[in-house]
Amino acid sequence: MLAASRAIARAEVLHFTVDTENSSITATVDEPISRINGSVDGTFQILNGEIIGDPADPAGTGHVEIVINPTTYHSDSNHRDDVVLRDALETRTYSMIRFVSTRIEDLKMEAPGAIGSATVVGNLQLHGTTREIRVPVEVTLSPDHDFSANGEVTFDYTDYGITPPRAMFGALAAGKEVDLKFHIAGTVVGDSTAAPTPTP
Repeated sequence: MLAASRAIARAEVLHFTVDTENSSITATVDEPISRINGSVDGTFQILNGEIIGDPADPAGTGHVEIVINPTTYHSDSNHRDDVVLRDALETRTYSMIRFVSTRIEDLKMEAPGAIGSATVVGNLQLHGTTREIRVPVEVTLSPDHDFSANGEVTFDYTDYGITPPRAMFGALAAGKEVDLKFHIAGTVVGDSTAAPTPTP
């Protein structure tokens, strides 16, 4: 998953921590009255995360882990936020969302050592349920080892036991699919190599 900024003759496993201040996750879901109100965007804050891998062998060594705080969900409506947190995400019971990669597929280098794309396959733990998910990403790594990844993935959140929020006295439900757009910024940890975390 990681792209090197120059040819690397030896193995160099880089360890990045997620820059939570400069990373973002936006979730888009159709409103219960979608023909009138369309879709709505809500944001989440990342608690922490790491990206590990050898730029010379990103598919073989890459590992990603992201932890999200679901209680930070925020849209343009306090009422909607309360409903999503209480009735859909049930954050009093389920206080963490976690993604842990298991493998990297479809790696393509668009600019050798600088820009690439891949599909990160991993387990998403959401609402007390863990399911495999495939996440397409576009990745860059600067000469100074500044890491960034951008992507978008859509899935049916009812697969995780989440009940769609309802309106009009419960007569209309929100859409079942959520579209997640993300930007992940990473800061390299020191200059030394580090062994990648074993994938489950």
